[in-house]
Amino acid sequence: MLLLALSCAAPGVFAANFNRVVIDAGHGGHDRGAGFSHTYEKHLALDVARRLDVYLRSQGINTTLTRDRDAFVSLSRRVAISHAAGEAIFISIHFNYARRRSASGIETFYNARNATSQKLAHMVQSAALYKTRARDRGVKHARFHVLAQNRQPAILFECAFLTNSSDRRRALDPLYRQKIAE
Repeated sequence: MLLLALSCAAPGVFAANFNRVVIDAGHGGHDRGAGFSHTYEKHLALDVARRLDVYLRSQGINTTLTRDRDAFVSLSRRVAISHAAGEAIFISIHFNYARRRSASGIETFYNARNATSQKLAHMVQSAALYKTRARDRGVKHARFHVLAQNRQPAILFECAFLTNSSDRRRALDPLYRQKIAE
């Protein structure tokens, strides 16, 4: 996801701005996140995070995972890990939930206080749409803790709606999760 998005930018645009990608698998441990019929966000987000980690490392990009197993990590600890990484990009991976079961697609949120975050969010959203052909729910700014408290360029990516049967089927497909990672 990030490598394709970064390759869409003009050469060198981010070269001086980051040397690492902090990958945050949303939720974990006792915090299951969104769920539907024994399908939990924490497991899917961790799977995508691991896939993204392997993919980026294979491309020579340094990474840091906020969690590499099913463990709870507080929101403030996730931000602290991001800050400790130095010049980094932060991406938090999630799966969505909605009361309306017809809600579907992918969306990317960014830290509005950081102009690079908005650019990164648009590039990642565009690359993910190209790769998956999912419904475009757009790019939006939000004050989620991991975005609002982060000094790094930071985005939160929602991969699919677990409450939508079509999206859930896609989310459970390892090939779809690999496409999201790439």
